[in-house]
Amino acid sequence: MVLALDTLPRKLTALLLALAASVPLSVSLWSQYRADVYSREGSPESLQQAIALQPSNAELHNRLGRVLLYSPSGDATRARTEFERAAVLDPRNASYLVDLALALELAGDFEGAARAIERARLAEPRTPSVLWHETNFWLRREQNDRALGMARDLLRMAPEYTARVVPLLLRVTTGSALLDDVVPQNVDAYGNVLEVFRREDRLDSAEKFWKREMELGLPIPEGHVRMFVDWVLGRGQPELALRAWSDAARNGWIAVDPEALSQPFYNADFRYALLNFGFDWRVLPHPDASVWVESGGPRGGQQSLCVQFSQDAREDYAGVYHFALVQPTYHYELRAAMRTDRLISNTGAWLEVQELAPGRGVTPSTEPLIGTNPWKEVSIQFETGPETKLVRLLLRRPAPTLKEQPSSGLVCVAPLEWKPLGPGRQTGVAGAQR
Repeated sequence: MVLALDTLPRKLTALLLALAASVPLSVSLWSQYRADVYSREGSPESLQQAIALQPSNAELHNRLGRVLLYSPSGDATRARTEFERAAVLDPRNASYLVDLALALELAGDFEGAARAIERARLAEPRTPSVLWHETNFWLRREQNDRALGMARDLLRMAPEYTARVVPLLLRVTTGSALLDDVVPQNVDAYGNVLEVFRREDRLDSAEKFWKREMELGLPIPEGHVRMFVDWVLGRGQPELALRAWSDAARNGWIAVDPEALSQPFYNADFRYALLNFGFDWRVLPHPDASVWVESGGPRGGQQSLCVQFSQDAREDYAGVYHFALVQPTYHYELRAAMRTDRLISNTGAWLEVQELAPGRGVTPSTEPLIGTNPWKEVSIQFETGPETKLVRLLLRRPAPTLKEQPSSGLVCVAPLEWKPLGPGRQTGVAGAQR
């Protein structure tokens, strides 16, 4: 059927029909616009006005419930009513049920809260945030076994929650138990666990952690190895640090030559790139010093490590060092070659050995070098204390006094020889104590 608009009455009729058809749509759009404006304002009054315009909007009811529950002048009873209304209008949205569970818990209705949180999980069984809230709920109720079970399901579904879950569970169980029963067999999850263990200094779980990570049978990122080795090394567990260092080297996870692991002092000849962690050379940033490895030593084909101090160098320097595992009450000898070039210092520069983990504060050292010196052999003989397991060899150049000029110049160290001499006190010349 075609309506002919050939006369004025017919044209007016068509216009009136069009206006009549558009009025409901315009009213609906205007109502939606007003509800949106009220909703954005976010106050209890504006949200109530928005609900009056859209009474079946579950999200508006839930938002009003949140405002009433958390605002200082709120109404917890009305908040629960709004949460319940939202859950009735949209029972498949688990977040509404989670909010209802929290409101009921705050009101002391723990059984009602448990039912609501269970309904939320049934509504969205594959949503990690719901399991996260349920884990927290059972922890607050001190039902730890149930919370651990929820956490196990959560981490298997979403390993990225590990960094949030593990600190909570460590309040109610041990790190070893989490590794056995909760944490999934996942490299990323283990990385998060390591960060938590290190931050909270859970050294009692360190050995179990490394054992479990090795059992994964998967490549471990170098960052995990660095974090673990330096953590346990700094906390007085050098044997565990060396085991992890060796395991990582043999598996190719770090750039350490496995054939060099048997050496008592790794990379003593500066042949490999400095890894700056573990049982390799470390170089700390220093405002007055530049450090590099170059070709050249007392004999051909050797490498040397050099430190150049700036013209204005006044700070104490001990920024190049190396950890070495030692035996208690054992005698060692260190030999090296050093040279200096226009090193201005009243005290000079030397190599020093510090006892660690635990130590006696003994610091035998080589003779100091000052000014310009060609390659010169230096040595230390020392005996470790009855509990010493770890020592640190470092290059030392003390700060000048205020009356002295800046300590500029160059110091280089050529390949070292680290030799265990045997148990007990041996005949030899001990280094100077500084």
